[in-house]
Amino acid sequence: MIAIIGAMQPEVDEILKLCHNVEERQIHGTQFYTARCSSTEVVVALSGVAKVAAAMTTTCLFENFEIDGVINIGTAGGLKSEQEVLDVVVSTEVAHHDVDITAFGIKRGFGERFSYRAEPAFVQVISSLISEGDHRVWIGPMVSGDQFIHRQEQVNHILTDFASANCVEMEAAAIAQVCQHYKIPFVVIRSLSDITVRDDNHLSFEEYLSVAAKRSAQWVFEAIDQIALSI
Repeated sequence: MIAIIGAMQPEVDEILKLCHNVEERQIHGTQFYTARCSSTEVVVALSGVAKVAAAMTTTCLFENFEIDGVINIGTAGGLKSEQEVLDVVVSTEVAHHDVDITAFGIKRGFGERFSYRAEPAFVQVISSLISEGDHRVWIGPMVSGDQFIHRQEQVNHILTDFASANCVEMEAAAIAQVCQHYKIPFVVIRSLSDITVRDDNHLSFEEYLSVAAKRSAQWVFEAIDQIALSI
């Protein structure tokens, strides 16, 4: 069974529109939906906002369902000036940008203690699929933290230790950390809702979310069987 974790309700709703045999189950106040997406059994969940909520949802998933892999979809802020709204980032690695215990000799950065590698087979399936369309795709690392990043000094602080980060958001590293603990492979797909280092973002968030949610759902639907076969 593949878990699909959406960051926002419209993303979960769009996924469920493409599923059949949907059954709802509530566990500790969180809604989960078991279903069949294409020919693959899935469970769909809403992560909740920020890292603690995302970690709790992912843990609840693993403790109550037989999960073989995780796909996390959602939004992010781009960290490169050449990016555009609605570009897509596929994770190769996810790190907590707001964890700092350097006082104990533990480094910050990709490849360090609080950084988690996505499943290469999942990355290959997703990136190949998305690249076939007219979408700009960035394949590489991303960072997560419990802040909405909108000031240049925040960006500068992140890029000091995570210079290769493509985007920043608020849940993926927590999901990835739980996946690593349970030894479950994962991949993260983030659509860019804004470019943090630019002030000419051309869509309102409401316009963006409607388009991005439908695109993410369609990609998951088209990739899910290949993801399942790659495990």
